[in-house]
Amino acid sequence: MTTMDYRATNPLSGEELVIREVINETVDTTRHIVLRSVQTLSEPIVQDIHDETDIVRQSISNHLAALSDRGFVNRHNEGIEMTGGGILFLDIIDTCLTTIPRQELAYCTRSDHPVPVLAAVSSKQVHVTELRTELDDPPSDSTLRRVLQHFAENGWVEKTSGEYQITATGEQVLAEYDELAASLTQLIEKAPWFQRLPPEDATVPIQALTDADLVVSNPSSPSSVLATALSLYDRNIDRFRGLCSIYNSVLFKTYSTMHKLNIGPEFEAILDRPTFMKAVESTDSRYVVDESDDPNYDPLVLDRSHTLGIGIYDSRKVAIGAYNKSGKGQHIAMIVSTNEQVVDWATDLYKSYRAEAKRPSEIEPILP
Repeated sequence: MTTMDYRATNPLSGEELVIREVINETVDTTRHIVLRSVQTLSEPIVQDIHDETDIVRQSISNHLAALSDRGFVNRHNEGIEMTGGGILFLDIIDTCLTTIPRQELAYCTRSDHPVPVLAAVSSKQVHVTELRTELDDPPSDSTLRRVLQHFAENGWVEKTSGEYQITATGEQVLAEYDELAASLTQLIEKAPWFQRLPPEDATVPIQALTDADLVVSNPSSPSSVLATALSLYDRNIDRFRGLCSIYNSVLFKTYSTMHKLNIGPEFEAILDRPTFMKAVESTDSRYVVDESDDPNYDPLVLDRSHTLGIGIYDSRKVAIGAYNKSGKGQHIAMIVSTNEQVVDWATDLYKSYRAEAKRPSEIEPILP
C-alpha cells in the first residue's frame, strides 16, 4: 500500500471507500457547505439549505444522501440533524483547511498522484527518474514534473541541482493531510458508533480509536452489545463506574446476582431519569436505586434523559455505548478500548455527568 493510501470499509453500507476520494468529494464540491449548513441551521429541510446557500436542491439531496450513508447526518421527518460523527468530520476538515487552502487540498485529492509524490520527497532528495521507483504506481514523467512544479510554486518542495526535496511548509502540509486522512478513516470504520454518539459528547480523540473494538446490535443480532457488556465484567475488576441510559432487565438482574453473592467490585452507577423511573417501578430492579448502607454500591441519577452509556473497568478499560433512541436502546453501537487516551476521555466524560448527578432521594418521585 502506498504511503498515505488510506482506505476504509463503511459498516453502515459495506462500501469500501478511498479516503482521498471522500476528502475530495467534500472540499472540491459544495458538500462542505451543505454539511456546514446542517450544523448552523436548526434541523433544516432541503429547502432551508437551498435558501441559505442557493445550491441546487437536487445537489443538496445528493450530498445529504452520501453524508447520511456515512453517518455524518441523520434524516428524519422533522428535518436533518448533525451527528456526533458529522461534527467531528467538519472539525477535522476545518482544521486541515487552516493549513492547506481549500483549492490546494482539492488539487491534492483529485488523483492518486500528488500526495504520494509529496510523501516520497519527504525523506530525501530525489531526481524525477529516481522518484518513479519510489512510487507504487508512478505516473508519467510529464505528470510527475507538473506535480512537482505545482508544489514548488506553493513552496512545498524545492529543487536543488536537479533533485527535489520537501520544505518545512511541505512537511506541515503532509502532516496535516495525514492527520485528516487517519482521523477520517476512523470516522468511517466506526460509523455506526459515531452516527449515534450524542453531539454534546463528540470530543473523543478520534485516532486513539484505531485499536478499539466496535460492537453493533441489529435485528439479526439484538443481544450482541449486551453479551459483550456482560463479558467485560469479571472478578479481576476492583472498581466499576457506569452511566446507564437504557433499561435492560437482563443486565440489571445479572448485576443484582453478582451483588447479592458479594462477588462484584466496588460499584458506582448513574442512571438517566427514564431508566431510573423504570427501575423504581419494578421490584426486580429497584435495588439499583437503593441508597441503603452498602459500602460497595453507590447509586446516582442524571436528572434528564440521555442516549449514552459508559462503563469504566478500573482505570484500564472502557466501554462506551450509544443508542439511537432515548431510553429504548434500539440498534446500540459500542466501542471497547484499553487505549489510555480513550480511557482518559471516557473517565473525564463520566466525571462530568457524575458532577451533574443527584442522589436517588433527591429525584421525584421519592422512593418509599
